[in-house]
Amino acid sequence: MEEKNCKLLFEYLRDILYDPKVKTLDVNELDEPYQKLGLGLNYLERAVKEMKAYSAALSKGDLSGFTPSRENFLCENLKNIHANLNHLTWQAKQVAKGDYSQTVSYLGEFSEAFNTMTKQLREREMILERKAEAEKRHAEMAESYNQLLMELIARSEEEILVTSLDGQEVFYCNRAVDVKKRGIYRICMEQTARIADGEHDQLESYEWDWEAEDSENRFYRITTGMMKWQGRKAYTHIIQEVTVASRMR
Repeated sequence: MEEKNCKLLFEYLRDILYDPKVKTLDVNELDEPYQKLGLGLNYLERAVKEMKAYSAALSKGDLSGFTPSRENFLCENLKNIHANLNHLTWQAKQVAKGDYSQTVSYLGEFSEAFNTMTKQLREREMILERKAEAEKRHAEMAESYNQLLMELIARSEEEILVTSLDGQEVFYCNRAVDVKKRGIYRICMEQTARIADGEHDQLESYEWDWEAEDSENRFYRITTGMMKWQGRKAYTHIIQEVTVASRMR
């Protein structure tokens, strides 16, 4: 009798621990002195089955699926891990929203790694904010300088023409005139076009003074040089009419 009961109980315990498909023991197969132990192993089977299902869900990152019964003492540590992972998930979402004040203090080496990460992100954000603020101030200052420069150019007694390097496009003119009909402007554009075609001995980056006469026998002294205009390379021509001085000579 003892050998039969011990054999049934031992095989049942072995199946609980190692067999993924356990056949529940019918305690009625046991003699009466062993039935209480059989009932205890029935409870252990259910607890182990829940623990395996619970740990499998957690290992896959499923935090809202399977939940073991409250009285399952084998799952206590897993429940703690589950709670920690839930809180950590919430913290990670907060970090993703830019809240770098989140810290972890309950997961050993992982806590150290997480806290180091959030610290670095916080420092990087501060650097980016300072850089963005500096760039904003620089842009505002540049805008102010540009406005002042444009105002000075607009009030200048000299004519100022800004063209593309190939002389095919006019970027700016400080006179309200038809550029295509202004003879000296056409001459300036032709001059830069000859440079682009290699027909002129001036270098692109060279600034030089030259003189020209339009079809109406007006004389001009011109300073031409390369510059940046709204991020593009361009030629600026500063044009001064010297017709009277030329005739006096």
